[in-house]
Amino acid sequence: MTASPQIFPERFTAPLGDGALAGWRWKNAGKPPLLFCHATGFCASAYKQMLAMLSDGFDIYALDMRGHGRTTLPSDPGRLRSWRIYAKDIGAFLDSERREGWVLAGHSMGGVTAAMAARSRNDVACLKLIEPVAMPRRLTLLAATPIWPLLRGRMSLVSKAAGRRAIWSARSEVVASYGRKGLFKSWSAGALSDYLEDGLTETDDGVRLSCAPRWEAATFAAQANDFWGAVKDVAVPVEVYVADSLTSTVSLAAREKLRRFGAQLRVAAGVSHLAPMEKPAEVADFVAQAPCSS
Repeated sequence: MTASPQIFPERFTAPLGDGALAGWRWKNAGKPPLLFCHATGFCASAYKQMLAMLSDGFDIYALDMRGHGRTTLPSDPGRLRSWRIYAKDIGAFLDSERREGWVLAGHSMGGVTAAMAARSRNDVACLKLIEPVAMPRRLTLLAATPIWPLLRGRMSLVSKAAGRRAIWSARSEVVASYGRKGLFKSWSAGALSDYLEDGLTETDDGVRLSCAPRWEAATFAAQANDFWGAVKDVAVPVEVYVADSLTSTVSLAAREKLRRFGAQLRVAAGVSHLAPMEKPAEVADFVAQAPCSS
């Protein structure tokens, strides 16, 4: 699968009252609308390679979620307890577009919030979830209790995100530093630059991370999410891309539960949780395949 050469992405914004969602659009009139939602800490630009490969078959919108990229909606980490606010933003965007037959696709947190947003909607045709954060039900219930604030700080993703460096003197400094990190070694050529295009925001003194470390940490900690209820309740086909890796957020038990709920799974070897950046063509093929393309 290769990118459609005649379709070039363009930026867009969608006002939502207290700010605006931002993102990228591959406009292809007459094709099914596809809305893509990114993972925690990333932004729409990180997925440009994968989405470009889908642009000949879909009219694509890729959102910067609240607190990420160029979106300007309020993001107070002290008030974030679940990902419902992200799902609400997705729903508000769909309401503003007033279209039918949406393919909702998302990676990690974006997959969960896409499923939550699709619940009880009649304008969604199918769900394509890439490595959704399929937390055990007991943990999502615990995350809704007063005990959770005492426990969430022990999560390694939370503590690492909270301690992430946010301010840099120059974009080139970030590129050099991140390029040495093992996390990015397996990414396809150019994917890191795509991510940093909107993953960094220019300041008077240099650049800063567009997703503030405290907001990223709060998002990782906000696990009171009814993903399982959403998957069970949606009345459309659900397909899930799973990395056959220790980094996967879809455990063996979660895979079986998804199958019991009627979801179709594609289990892929040789990729990690960040498969869209590692093998964008393979993940694009997953999104493009039926039932969403039928």
